Amino acid sequence: MAERTSWQYCQVEVGADGMGVLRQFFTDREPVETALHNNWPSMLAKLGQQGWELVSVFPNEGGRGRNPLTYVFKRPL
Repeated sequence: MAERTSWQYCQVEVGADGMGVLRQFFTDREPVETALHNNWPSMLAKLGQQGWELVSVFPNEGGRGRNPLTYVFKRPL
């Protein structure tokens, strides 16, 4: 039987103003949050360099700014 891959997840919630928050989730501790200050494009590039893969994007009605989006990423542990 093939070995099952374990994943680590993070999400980025970004408003129309480019401001947002990055949340990284762990199995053994609380999530870590990092504020994003108008650096969403550079953060996206950094996530790619770190092996994160985009798996979902959805609107977040109660989120930051006007028409906010939440991006969900995963990478193998």
